[in-house]
Amino acid sequence: MKVSALKNRINHTVAVISGFFASKALVSMCLLFASLSFAQVPPNETAEALEQEPKESQVNDLDSSSQMLENEGENNAVRNFDPLSAESWMRRLINNVESSAFEIIYVVTANKRETLPYMWRKGKMPDASQIEQLSLLNGPGFEQIAHQGKVSIFEPGFAPYSVQGNNVQGPIPQAFIYEGIDFTNAYDVLLMGRNRIAGRMAQQIRVISKDKTRFNYHLWLDEQTGFLLKLDMYNLEGDLLEQIQITQLNISENVNQIFSQFSVDQLPQVNVKQNAAPRELIWQVSYLPEGMKVIRQDIHRIERTGQVTEYMLLSDGLVDVSVYVMNANSAFEEDVSVASNSHAVVSKTDGRVQVTVVGEVPVATADRIANSIVITEQAQNNADAIQNGQPQ
Repeated sequence: MKVSALKNRINHTVAVISGFFASKALVSMCLLFASLSFAQVPPNETAEALEQEPKESQVNDLDSSSQMLENEGENNAVRNFDPLSAESWMRRLINNVESSAFEIIYVVTANKRETLPYMWRKGKMPDASQIEQLSLLNGPGFEQIAHQGKVSIFEPGFAPYSVQGNNVQGPIPQAFIYEGIDFTNAYDVLLMGRNRIAGRMAQQIRVISKDKTRFNYHLWLDEQTGFLLKLDMYNLEGDLLEQIQITQLNISENVNQIFSQFSVDQLPQVNVKQNAAPRELIWQVSYLPEGMKVIRQDIHRIERTGQVTEYMLLSDGLVDVSVYVMNANSAFEEDVSVASNSHAVVSKTDGRVQVTVVGEVPVATADRIANSIVITEQAQNNADAIQNGQPQ
């Protein structure tokens, strides 16, 4: 996975967290660690194309996908698809997302949060290049478009911008639907049997944290098409945290006709200066959950506040955790440990250094990571220097 895509995911997650908190101080903390801004959807061909999206194919009516399924049957035979293997079902999902043209409508529900409907569309441009679109259907509009190595992001109130990346970032974990992301060192993948979802037969798969430090997932994959029908996230006590339910599924080459109306040459260019060069930090995280590793570490400036922070990105392939270390005078004076559904924010200070951990993990896991950080005397000298705008 590209580092820029991981960074995009973390900042999107932090933006989501900030919307959950009622406390103004906690909202400020979330914004403090959101290093990317969003943009308003311009009244261009993209907005016009959205008004022409097909509505005819529901999740219980997939006649338009028959040709795709015939081709898929041939491909599965070549790939030695094993219907008794959870890994084979997950591989089938990824292959179909990669090779199909489709439009999916799904809703995301969670405790104490409004239901959010999304439209996820993927296909090809007239030049055969792949393109992908994700739109939040409620409110004034949030949209991402991925095309030829960049992801363009649009949200009201902010200027459009693009980052390097191959896929949009939405509520469905990227490891479940895109190629090249391995999470099996941290999770067991189990096939649980058949069930009915939205009137269709589906295979249920459980993704379970090996060391019980992260949340667990239940997926239901359509037996006919191999696509995701439902995804539940559970905490360690077995309580439902979040549910994604597919309400409309259209697998058809006709989706490409919508993309043919997009003017991709008008998408914003990538800001090449937004990523700091990787560097080794003078502090260590002495505890990591099983299968989690350091993906990136650097010193960069938080765009929304102008503050400079030492930053480390951790990932197990499925879940990303961001760790920020800065001078205590630059942050909050009190410790904070909060959770909203699946998201945790833990911030601690010893009077000299502020450590903040943000991620889609239990609060206990985020707290343990924060407490495991070892700060050296040289790191404190660095903190004093970067506070004065002089990264060392």
